[in-house]
Amino acid sequence: MKEIYDKLIQMAISKGAASAKIIPIEAISVNDWVRQKCEFGCTQYGKKYTCPPYVQPPKQTRKILKEYNKALIIKFGEIKDRMEWRGIQKLMAELEREAFLSGLYKAFAYGAGTCKLCDNCSADQVQSPTQFDKRGCANRRIARPSMEGVGIDVYQTAKNSGYDLKVVPKEDMCFTSYCLLLLE
Repeated sequence: MKEIYDKLIQMAISKGAASAKIIPIEAISVNDWVRQKCEFGCTQYGKKYTCPPYVQPPKQTRKILKEYNKALIIKFGEIKDRMEWRGIQKLMAELEREAFLSGLYKAFAYGAGTCKLCDNCSADQVQSPTQFDKRGCANRRIARPSMEGVGIDVYQTAKNSGYDLKVVPKEDMCFTSYCLLLLE
């Protein structure tokens, strides 16, 4: 297993991650208030298929995490342009695929923040969202939910994993971002 983990870590770092490490699933913190911040604080709420209300609620996330033992937390530092997320999202899909092909068939990636795979998301046009609307996603094969959208407290999870994540006070400042890859 260590060989596969090392391979995934090296792949992440070689493709732009600042660091990556294997963590126990218990390090992932899920809280209901995180989803509430998406609903009442994010301008992208309901506008992306990878965000609420299209993704599972925190209760379901807690249930899903019980089916795993390990995850890979990946740190991306000094992000200057929020469009860099597009590359990060594609990398997370590649890592998930590599883990799957390496025998970790339960692998599943969670991104950071709102989806940037498309310039315009058809979710923005949906009047009464349901889970079935996700069928309209142009990138269903690689689009994954945001950690925040499913209730993962990124700050606490980073802290539990040995990282120090600070709030960025202005939108135009460089920031650090984290993603998760559930493994086994």
